[in-house]
Amino acid sequence: MYSVHSRTANDDHADLAAFWFARMNGGTTPSLEDEAAFRLWLDEDPSHIAAYRDCQQAWRLLEVDAGEPELLALRAAALGQDRPRLSRRALFGLAGGAVAASCGGLWIVGAASPARALISTRAGQRLNATLPDGSEVTLAPLTRLRLDFVDGRRAAVLEKGQVYLNLTTDPARPFALRAGDRVLTADGGRFQLTLQGDRPEVVVEQGGLTVAARRGDKASVRLAPGQKGGLTAEGFRVMSADVEAETAWRDGRLVVRDRPLSEVVAAFNRYSADRLSIEDRAAGAKHISGSFRYDGGREFALALATGFDLSVKRGSDGVWRIRTPEGSTTVR
Repeated sequence: MYSVHSRTANDDHADLAAFWFARMNGGTTPSLEDEAAFRLWLDEDPSHIAAYRDCQQAWRLLEVDAGEPELLALRAAALGQDRPRLSRRALFGLAGGAVAASCGGLWIVGAASPARALISTRAGQRLNATLPDGSEVTLAPLTRLRLDFVDGRRAAVLEKGQVYLNLTTDPARPFALRAGDRVLTADGGRFQLTLQGDRPEVVVEQGGLTVAARRGDKASVRLAPGQKGGLTAEGFRVMSADVEAETAWRDGRLVVRDRPLSEVVAAFNRYSADRLSIEDRAAGAKHISGSFRYDGGREFALALATGFDLSVKRGSDGVWRIRTPEGSTTVR
């Protein structure tokens, strides 16, 4: 594993940020130990995140319009003797870079170029990014998406979590997105893919989409706008979808229409940095409807307590515990 302090004697946040930018984008895929050390450094101080984002922004400017006279002048000034050596190498000596517009989250790159980038989010974070072909992707919290845009391909692997894709149309180069043992193929359009465990689920908002098994001779399935498909014990099942409710997480909302609270809490915990726990079966079985923000546990807890006659208290561990006022049967 790389050691930050063994690589530079300068403790300035900008220089450390430049070291990590070089390490995470320097031509080889970082090890799991490197990723863990990088995240640890980010978590030590909010200024570390700000410094790292400055590196990202500087590289983005040079990568997008590197030939502009103003940016060439900026590059020349940055390469002056008053700049730390490590920062110069990190910002201006790399073979590639990746650009993503953050939406309350932080993008992490695990490759030398956008063509093979690994984009990752943590609990409570969402992220919007532009892909190398101009398509756009939104990552839900706790998501890992690995890109593969090499040799003319348009492809990606959803390793876990949930993504919403707005694909540019290119019939000559269909986009292939793999999740578990399924491959989704589309020329363009808008759709959402979720992978929990090894079972993918897709929702189509616009355009057509083909779902096929990666192995075997199982027939492919074609989904139309307004449909969703998911892998069940009986096979891949297609049904109608409430697209607005299914994709509301992109705006930081959970839209719920007559669903059991146990299911709602599971979704809340998937998206939010706050944690909820159902303490009795009666509370979990209660059906609720509404539109809730998932970026604040207190607001959601207040809505449950005032609108659905539930007792909600925050424990010393920070978890919001939900029960019926007379609930006594604890869910194990």
